[in-house]
Amino acid sequence: MTKSIIRVVIIDDDCQSIDVLRTLLDEYCPGFKIVGSANNIESGAREIIIKQPEIVFLDIEMPGGSGFDLLKMLNNRNFDVVFITAHNKYAIDAIKHSALDYLLKPFDVKEFLETIERIKGNQRNKTLNYDILLENINGPVPKKLVVASSRGYEYIPVDSIVRIESERSYARIFLTNGRIIMVSKCLNDYQNMLCPKTFFRIHNSHLINLNHVIMYSRNDGGYVEMVDKSKIPVSRNKKDIFMNVMQQFIS
Repeated sequence: MTKSIIRVVIIDDDCQSIDVLRTLLDEYCPGFKIVGSANNIESGAREIIIKQPEIVFLDIEMPGGSGFDLLKMLNNRNFDVVFITAHNKYAIDAIKHSALDYLLKPFDVKEFLETIERIKGNQRNKTLNYDILLENINGPVPKKLVVASSRGYEYIPVDSIVRIESERSYARIFLTNGRIIMVSKCLNDYQNMLCPKTFFRIHNSHLINLNHVIMYSRNDGGYVEMVDKSKIPVSRNKKDIFMNVMQQFIS
């Protein structure tokens, strides 16, 4: 049986990046075929509409508009996107919140191959992920978080997160409705993703949402009580920092 071809479009204003991706795909990805390329969002949108790719490598920053602007131009986004960027931390944070893929320039072969493998096994609802990305990118802080759980991809309002607890290489997300979601990311990943003005690493194993703190108690070495009635210990070296952060947060 003949394997189906995976159609690829590359959109990047840097011709060298297009050449490098072409080489990587030719060398490591049999069955992938580059059916089009473009160097700006207008021609890129045309290539996507005409060529109907399964995968789009999309530069975030281009003259005349961003990769996000290109996505807004399309009614049908039923394809996987691998965003390309050299540095844009704010954009990367929004991409991570939306459980989408990105590659940093200059490209690393190992990261490239890991990204391709994730895409091959990906069955998510792409349209929802892109809608959340575009919603997040328009605001100073993300409104929703996309997490992969045992049930699939879940779309969580960030303000519904009470706390996140480390579970070895996993984490448990506790929500205001009482649900607990086990996810295959570590606590550091979420600390880096979520707004430090709202989420505080109060203990090596706990990241809390300051909006959902009920009280601080000096008993038992010091702990905070959250809206879900949980009592989270405060690390000895974090007590003064927490009190200062909480004072600034409520003022």
